[in-house]
Amino acid sequence: MQIKKLLGSVLALALVASVSQANAELLKNFKFGGSVELAAVSARNVETFRTRATNNAVPADHVGSGQTRILLNMDWDLLDDVHAKITLRKNNRVYGNPSETAVTGAADSFRVDQGYFKIDKVFGLLDMTFGRQFFGEPGDLIAYFGPKDSYALVVTAVDGVRADWAGEKAYATVVAFQPDANAQNLNQGTENGNTDIRGFIVGNKGDEHIDAKVYLWNAMIHGAYNDVGGAAPGTGTKNDNLFVLGGKVKAKYGGVYGSLEAAINFGENRTNSGAADGLTRPYSGKALLADVGMKADVEQIGTFNPWALFGWGTGNGDNTADRINHNMDFTPIATDFRPGALYGRFEANNPNVNFGGVVAPGSASQGLTNRIIMGAGVKATPSALNKLTAGLAVYNIRLQNIGSEVTPAGVTNLAFTTGGHRSIGQEYDATAEWKHSENVSLKGTLANFQPGDAIRYIGRANALNSAWMSAFDVAVKF
Repeated sequence: MQIKKLLGSVLALALVASVSQANAELLKNFKFGGSVELAAVSARNVETFRTRATNNAVPADHVGSGQTRILLNMDWDLLDDVHAKITLRKNNRVYGNPSETAVTGAADSFRVDQGYFKIDKVFGLLDMTFGRQFFGEPGDLIAYFGPKDSYALVVTAVDGVRADWAGEKAYATVVAFQPDANAQNLNQGTENGNTDIRGFIVGNKGDEHIDAKVYLWNAMIHGAYNDVGGAAPGTGTKNDNLFVLGGKVKAKYGGVYGSLEAAINFGENRTNSGAADGLTRPYSGKALLADVGMKADVEQIGTFNPWALFGWGTGNGDNTADRINHNMDFTPIATDFRPGALYGRFEANNPNVNFGGVVAPGSASQGLTNRIIMGAGVKATPSALNKLTAGLAVYNIRLQNIGSEVTPAGVTNLAFTTGGHRSIGQEYDATAEWKHSENVSLKGTLANFQPGDAIRYIGRANALNSAWMSAFDVAVKF
């Protein structure tokens, strides 16, 4: 009934507007579109790295699921210079579950992921967007809110305001948001869960070879107070204040392309300190991400696209004083950097599946937090089958900093003990994508993740096995 009520409200609003203004049109320039996506996944040993259950009650694990995500977009003009958008989502049902009823099941399972209006040229300069909205590009290292292709087809969004200015050769964007409860990295619920996000981005436009931008982000997590019975405030009563300053350059010349992004943290870390009230640890993380590739056409054979990437993000050191006095983990706002078909699909905080969490908590990562990630691969499209693109890729994932054997007193976020080893693991991917048409694609994936020495040291009481995944994804846009 919710979708019917929502559409009814939209139509009623448009009807009122049409009555109050003689020249208004009902749902003027209305556009309807969206997408249907299927993600079918079969995986083994993703949580435990064990094929068989062990004597200490740690089970083997097997993931087998199919899920569909439907996104429905409705766009129309409220006025000539005011535009509205609503995005509805349904992705609550996993294959094999009972059918839903039309009244209390399917209709009530739709969620409003976007609901905003946009005003053109406020003050003659700014396009301003108000309401619930997506932001950023998939795969972004620092801040992305929107549909993901991760396990469970997660969708995040933000509530707030966005202002965009566009000149002939430059643009600027200013945002003030509050994230939803699904947003990663923002410690939702750590204190009172009230997080404010502010961002400022400046970049160039119109250059066919160089795309550059600089950004400054701030995430403030409001502290909670405990005044019951006159008791002293608890740990973390002050606001946690994270800043991310960085820049990114993308370049393309002929068939060669690449990008370079660097970012640093600063501000006051006052959550999860594990120490006395009022303790402030400055954020001091750093990150670097680079990739390069080339597209080459070989006559009568096909198109080849070799590529490589390197990512480096700092982590907390071994020194006790450093751990207490500094947060050296690189901390993004809401990263979507998820390399690897398997490692990236089961990212940290993923619903229902904790990658490697049973044997080695912290195996999955929030982007480049305490990680060194290297990857390389090639994609090929044969001339005889120009709708098919096949790919091979390999990734090496390591800890940038490792924990000491002894946890310093009063510190609760120590990296897991690895016996001096840094390797989390290696991943090998094979993919085949069939581009049926411009808006329809089908993709098959086979991936193998082999736990490295750090993971094997943690789980040394039992033999560990590789994790395997096969996946079949379908995407239809309309």
